[in-house]
Amino acid sequence: MAKSLATAIVGAVGVNVFFLNSAVFAQRPNPLSASASMGQVTSVSQLSDVRPTDWAYQALASLVEKYGCVAGYPDGTFRGSRALTRFEMAAALNACLDVVSDRFASKEDLATLQRLSQEFAAELATLRGRVDQLEARTANLEAQQFSTTTKLSVDAVMAFQAGGNTGQVVDPVTGTGFAGGSYNPTAISRVELTLNTSFRGDDLLTTTLEVGNNGVDTFGATGIGTNGLLAGGSVDYGGVAAAANLFRLFYTFKPTADLTIGIGPQFYPSDIVDTNSYANNSFTHFSSNFFINNPLIVPFAVNDPGGAGVSIEWNPGGGFFTLRSVYVAATANAPGGVATGGGLFGDPYQGTVELEFARAFGANEQNNFAVRLQYTNASTLNISQNAAGINAELSLGKFGLFGRYAYSDMKLYGDGATINGLGPFAVDPGALIIPAGGQVNTTAHTWMVGLAYRDLLTEGSLLAAAVGQPFINSLPSAPQVNDATQMNYELFFRYPLSDHISITPVFMAVTNAHNRSDSSPLFQGLIRTTFSF
Repeated sequence: MAKSLATAIVGAVGVNVFFLNSAVFAQRPNPLSASASMGQVTSVSQLSDVRPTDWAYQALASLVEKYGCVAGYPDGTFRGSRALTRFEMAAALNACLDVVSDRFASKEDLATLQRLSQEFAAELATLRGRVDQLEARTANLEAQQFSTTTKLSVDAVMAFQAGGNTGQVVDPVTGTGFAGGSYNPTAISRVELTLNTSFRGDDLLTTTLEVGNNGVDTFGATGIGTNGLLAGGSVDYGGVAAAANLFRLFYTFKPTADLTIGIGPQFYPSDIVDTNSYANNSFTHFSSNFFINNPLIVPFAVNDPGGAGVSIEWNPGGGFFTLRSVYVAATANAPGGVATGGGLFGDPYQGTVELEFARAFGANEQNNFAVRLQYTNASTLNISQNAAGINAELSLGKFGLFGRYAYSDMKLYGDGATINGLGPFAVDPGALIIPAGGQVNTTAHTWMVGLAYRDLLTEGSLLAAAVGQPFINSLPSAPQVNDATQMNYELFFRYPLSDHISITPVFMAVTNAHNRSDSSPLFQGLIRTTFSF
């Protein structure tokens, strides 16, 4: 049995090597003649006429040093050019089989293996059945798999909101007045289906489709954050059309380990810059578009529609510093017909550079700190600006502190009747009229600050609150026109029901909406449910 096992082993793994290297065996002396042999060699270097440059050197070295079944002539040669006889081949094969048989198994070993296989026959049969099932399932998955390079992920939000005010709020863009108690509860939905495709392992093509129900919240009904340069504070997931549209098409690749380059016809500046662990994603963090991004560093007029452009991210040596830059043109698909320019380099566009320093510290690195210094040059809807900002966050155990600030030097271009582009913060023509082709210089500030607490009641939860002012400016004021500063507030508690579902009560408030002192306070509450899978 041992001989048959050895033969089987050689037949499985060695016979092909033997015949492919038959010339090697031809160089072995007749093993039946002890007087003709120098005896078993233990290293191929003992054979004086065998050189590393010989074509069969590796095969011979394996037979000598691994299997120990090759001998040489008494003079220490192997005589590789000598012809092989049938007797010599038989003797050489028998010598190798004896070595393999003695080394790998004995009759006692095989008898023991046979008894064990009989004793565990039931268990072995069960294992064989499980292996067969796994093979069948694997074959089925391979036959029905969507793609070997692409993964599908889905994020969906459903929100129910109700809000109102006790006085009146006037939309300065449309002139519509909203009296107290004139708001109806609404339902808002937004779904993003994302295909992430990697062709080489270090690149990523992101394709996202988006669809909603055109849902609008109370703040959006009054014009807060629905158009113009700045996001004023309506929910970020509101107003999405009830038809699928291309939300994102963006490709990134890494020419080196530390450098990532991205390019695409449809993506967003906030995909690259102004991220924050506590205030960055309206599906899981704050609902207000004002608290999601700095409105001067990431202008709403570009970040809301998105556009075409390029990005660069450099993290030297994987260290604490990361440099990011992004350029996005919001109307890159329009060669003409855009009043403010259009195309890849016409208004509206923005270019942003951000330098981040981030590191963990403390026992087991449970704390972390990050600060991002930012600069944006933008031309958006007849408003050009140079803005400098800072985005910072600090985590101490479960507690978090975060905030943003920006200062902007602006030039506003007029048409002789109105100021374009300020959206909900438009200035009454009676307070400021810019001649056609003329301009007015102004400065603007924005800030927000917030506190957060993680894992309240259950792991994965997040309680957070923030307050801020979207647009503090030096433009002329008049009674009930730019005579106050809008203040935004938000409080939310995200509670995970499972790894894929969370429910979030939200409370939001705005005072002095549109920078008008005659705007009564606005309030709204939401119940937001998020599904991710």
